[in-house]
Amino acid sequence: MKIKPVFLAVMAALAVLLIAAIIMFYIRSPVLIVTEESFLQLYSAQRVAKEASKTAITLFRQVKTVSVANEAGYDIVPVAIMDVSSHPYCVIFPLRFANSAKLFNEQNPEIIVIILEGRYLDNEKPVENAIGSNISDLYIYKTDINDDFYNAGIASIALDQGKNGKVIVFTDKNMPQARESFLRGLHDRGNLLETRFFTSFSQYSDIPGLSCIVMAGSGSEILERRMNVPVILFTWIEPSLLPMDVVLVVDDSPWAQANQAVKMAAAGEKNGLIKSKFRFLDMKKINRRLLR
Repeated sequence: MKIKPVFLAVMAALAVLLIAAIIMFYIRSPVLIVTEESFLQLYSAQRVAKEASKTAITLFRQVKTVSVANEAGYDIVPVAIMDVSSHPYCVIFPLRFANSAKLFNEQNPEIIVIILEGRYLDNEKPVENAIGSNISDLYIYKTDINDDFYNAGIASIALDQGKNGKVIVFTDKNMPQARESFLRGLHDRGNLLETRFFTSFSQYSDIPGLSCIVMAGSGSEILERRMNVPVILFTWIEPSLLPMDVVLVVDDSPWAQANQAVKMAAAGEKNGLIKSKFRFLDMKKINRRLLR
């Protein structure tokens, strides 16, 4: 069978475009995410590679990790960054590296510096408290607490599976809006499960008929009881390290938020809210399709 010249020309053009795209991908300046070795151990290198690959495809540029020793001083971090890339597109710092972010920004004002504050209230200013008010050149994003708890409320309905059971929610004291957002998620789906809120495990006493437990910053002691009740856990820890009762994790790690953070920074948004990623774990007793 004779191959037509037109077909050969089209295939050659596609091959050239593919090669050009691959070259362009690797020559574009990368996105860097700063973290310490202990965090990587709990998050797992495999997850880092997986999440970095997903974000790299979306952003069409490499996503690399800058790993520093736990005991490294804040002035060492900029050196570690330059060892990974001499001219990154942007660098993402968790809040605990705020001083390093400020120093790097002063040394490299042409590079986008992003700080992820985590779950703090809108009126709280953790970055300013850490490094002062001279932060106009930094891109600072918080985790969207309201959206996270709203979706946790919806997920708890799915986990209840029509049993009309009870839900308990553990939160930190600095999350007063969590209650309203969680209940709004229930209400908007036409379901008002009996819900009780706690800010510490000491407030809790045995409650019969539980269909779901939500944990966001407190109440970890309840996991030791192995209550065989589905748990929604706000955490970034590697799922294989979590108790069997955890069926859904709410992840606001830098790798979970990198894609949205970079896009917001590219659009010139200096401040904003970023949603967490809801990750369903493979548990036989829970219908994952129902959850989705």
